[in-house]
Amino acid sequence: MSVPTRLRSITSTLSFRLFVVISVSTLVLFAAYVVVSGRIQAAAIEQQIKTEAYRSSDFLRQSLFQNMLGDERAHTYQLMRIIGAEPGVEAIRIYNKQGLIRFSSDEAETGTSVNLRAEACYGCHSSAEPLNAVPTDERARIYRKEAGYRVLGLINAIRNEERCWNAACHAHTADQSILGVLDVQMSMQALDAAANRAQIQALGLAAAAVLLIACLVGLIVFRAVHVPTGKLLRGTEQLRAGQLDVTIDLDRADELGELAASFNRMARSVRRADAEVRSWSATLEERVQEKTAELEQMNQQMIRVDRTASLGRMAATVAHELNNPLSGILTYSKLLQRRVRQHVPEGGARAQMLENLDLIRSESLRCGNIVRDLLTYARGRSAELALAHLHELVEQAVRLIAHHTQLRNVTPVVELTLEDDEIVCDREQLVQALLALLVNAVEAMPDGGTLTVRTASARHADEVLILVGDTGVGMSADVQNHIFDPFFSTKRETKGVGLGLAVVYGIVQRHEGEIGVESAPGKGARFTLHLPRDPAVRARNRSQLATGRAVDV
Repeated sequence: MSVPTRLRSITSTLSFRLFVVISVSTLVLFAAYVVVSGRIQAAAIEQQIKTEAYRSSDFLRQSLFQNMLGDERAHTYQLMRIIGAEPGVEAIRIYNKQGLIRFSSDEAETGTSVNLRAEACYGCHSSAEPLNAVPTDERARIYRKEAGYRVLGLINAIRNEERCWNAACHAHTADQSILGVLDVQMSMQALDAAANRAQIQALGLAAAAVLLIACLVGLIVFRAVHVPTGKLLRGTEQLRAGQLDVTIDLDRADELGELAASFNRMARSVRRADAEVRSWSATLEERVQEKTAELEQMNQQMIRVDRTASLGRMAATVAHELNNPLSGILTYSKLLQRRVRQHVPEGGARAQMLENLDLIRSESLRCGNIVRDLLTYARGRSAELALAHLHELVEQAVRLIAHHTQLRNVTPVVELTLEDDEIVCDREQLVQALLALLVNAVEAMPDGGTLTVRTASARHADEVLILVGDTGVGMSADVQNHIFDPFFSTKRETKGVGLGLAVVYGIVQRHEGEIGVESAPGKGARFTLHLPRDPAVRARNRSQLATGRAVDV
């Protein structure tokens, strides 16, 4: 940072401005105090000097008066010369009403006339006629000599008293009130010099006091304003930079302390808000991922439903067209077997014909079963809902595959944990779906394993869970994406056409439920069925959601 920039940054601070304002104000007040105090003191000294001068003038007038009564003029003039030679006495003179100087301690003035319009005489002769008596407050006047210094002049009228005009030596008549004026002039040069020295000393002391006060003010401003405002500024900069754990340590009971406490409360609020925002951000991200997965699942379900509907219509058409020819083939194969047994003699040809006819019959039966599955899938008949106990249906399905599990060396594990297993469902269809899931699970364990069937409470009170798991070969992610598609199969045998899980999916959909699968190659598979306790209530709630109305839970 350059020097001018640093100076600008310092002079623009609040503490510097406060220091300058206080210092300048103190300096102005002290200067005004010194000036006013000097003038007051000067006026008081002048008044004191005037008082002393009055006393001296009266004493001199009384002394002169006594000498003049005794007609001791020489003695009088000698006394005036002695007093006029004293330090600080400018001149002592006596002059008449016309301004003629009869005697002066300065012999050069004797016999001359004074200028009655001069500054020294203007107080008494400012009017057309001179005053017969001078007011007491106006007997003294201060004027400036040509040399530049001031002079205090006191006039004392010499009145024509009865003792004067009755005396034998007196030449004045009784009607003359004023015989003359005694004028005592005292130099104020020494007094003014002393006053100037005192004022200079006072100004010096004031400057020293102002400097000391400025230092004290600077120290107080630095500690009381600059330091706390610096802490506040640094705290706000740190908070702006993202340091949300910043606190300002300012233990004060004034406004700055309250400001620091308010800043700390604000910082704590910002920290809490930031934590909440971060928490909400993480939660929102999770929710977005969940909703994205749900939307993807719903999209897959919609695609599957659309595909199922299309394939169902096609399957119904194919099944209808194939059913009659297959029935005829099966009937004629049975008829031919009967005629061969009746009309063909025993031998190798007869056995070969019967074997071929039996193959035709079995294949026709297999085709018939395929056609039946197609019809079952295509019809998708509506569920006949009634109240049932889920545990009874699960146990029934497990009993139906008991022989299958024994042949495959599979151990069934049944865990029925629901306290309330009453649900509304189509018993026949639900058993059919469970049976298909159990058969698939057993066939996925060719070398034996564990078949787990469990019921449990769902995340919502109006749902139940059915879990069917195996320890078989498992499935890849690609297989899981198509496991519920019609005609999709991973079996290498010639049995079935891949409609079993598609039929299960349709049954679960008709019960307003959901089905999902979790699997990995070599780690088995687990199918989860979410079934509502009452599909009609679930269907009504979904309809109300679609129309924007409230849902009763």
